[in-house]
Amino acid sequence: MPEPLPSIPLTAVRAFAAAARFENFKRAAAELGVTPTAVSSQVKSLEAYLGCRLFDRNAQSVTLSDAGRQFSEACDAVFARLDKAVQDVRQTASRTSITVGVGALIGSQWLSRRLFSFWQRFPETGLHLQYSPGGVEFSDGQTDMMMAWGDGRWPGLVSEPLLRFKTSPVIGPALLAGGPTPARPAGLLNLPLLHWKDQHDWLEWFGAMGVETGGRLPGVVIDDSSVLLRAVLSGQGVSLGLLPLIESELQSGQLIRPFSGDFTPSRSYHLVYPPDAMDQPQLKAFRDWIVEEAGVHQP
Repeated sequence: MPEPLPSIPLTAVRAFAAAARFENFKRAAAELGVTPTAVSSQVKSLEAYLGCRLFDRNAQSVTLSDAGRQFSEACDAVFARLDKAVQDVRQTASRTSITVGVGALIGSQWLSRRLFSFWQRFPETGLHLQYSPGGVEFSDGQTDMMMAWGDGRWPGLVSEPLLRFKTSPVIGPALLAGGPTPARPAGLLNLPLLHWKDQHDWLEWFGAMGVETGGRLPGVVIDDSSVLLRAVLSGQGVSLGLLPLIESELQSGQLIRPFSGDFTPSRSYHLVYPPDAMDQPQLKAFRDWIVEEAGVHQP
């Protein structure tokens, strides 16, 4: 087994990196706030440690040797990673707010009613709810977490089940003006169907009701849950409603359920975030809080 090397002389490495960048000991010394003699001494000690010459020296200048150039490139990569790590830690330490992407319906009908609870628990942490009607996306560098509807499969991201709601077809009275309410599930195929994000939920519902669709349905696909709800309320079509989120519209008669039974879809709301999110105390605190609010008990 080889003998372990003595501790890497980091001060000497730092002096070398500056000297290599300028290929000038005097300029490196000015940057580091030391004398050129000190830089030269540190470089010589590093050469002794590595067992090779890092600079070719003459009376007027110093230039990197092949080994020095190779080592300089390695040092640049290491220091770049170190600088990023320092910035990340500083940003985390000074962070006072978090950003959560949320759709209009779940945001207004569920999350907004619990914000006082969050404020009571974490009065010094700012919470920014970012309107996110589309898919799961973190490339903007601003969004920390998202409440997303789906099957839980978002490659490269952590996804935790959060809320599972029952659904039922809902219709605005204006759509039924002059016509009867469908008596059977298959009768909905004679009405304009409105789909949220894709056709999956309707296909799943019709399948559970024993209605043959051939795997495709007509209708309009709408990404934004608030736009979808407004379309149904104005009589533009029939959609599957997430029952707890449209309770007030059902009670007021703005929406009608043509069938009394409900259905639990395979998809649900998840809390989605990058794998390293739990390294940040504020994000972990929000995650624990919202899981508790949703009534999901983790082991």
